[in-house]
Amino acid sequence: AVVSTQSGHYGREREVERKKLEKKSEEDRKKFERKIDMLTSKYNTLAKELSEERELNKCLQANQKEWISKVVASNSALQASQEKHAAETQELREQIKDLMFHLQGQATINSSPMKEEIRGGDMHMVQGPSNENRNTRRSPRKKFK
Repeated sequence: AVVSTQSGHYGREREVERKKLEKKSEEDRKKFERKIDMLTSKYNTLAKELSEERELNKCLQANQKEWISKVVASNSALQASQEKHAAETQELREQIKDLMFHLQGQATINSSPMKEEIRGGDMHMVQGPSNENRNTRRSPRKKFK
């Protein structure tokens, strides 16, 4: 009878111990499920933020490419404009030079005592000796034997 009481006592203790372990494991399971839910929520939030950041980055890169092409086009237009302006300025300088030459010629003619004869006359250009003639006049080279 003592053995059966002891085995009954140990059986109850085991049953109590088993229930404590089940309760503890249930608490741990709930705790881990809450942790999983929290981590899943963080993961989903971070994944959404990453997706938004990637989309923003994609838009910024496209915008940067657009601005780079605008700057290149603007620089090309500026360079063309500067070249055109330089050519026009050179042309105007040449015209001013020609005009000044003409005005100086008129002033010289007007101040000349022979102005009436000069106004009625014709002007012809006489060509001087060409550069080719100058280059052909070389001294003969001495040949050494």
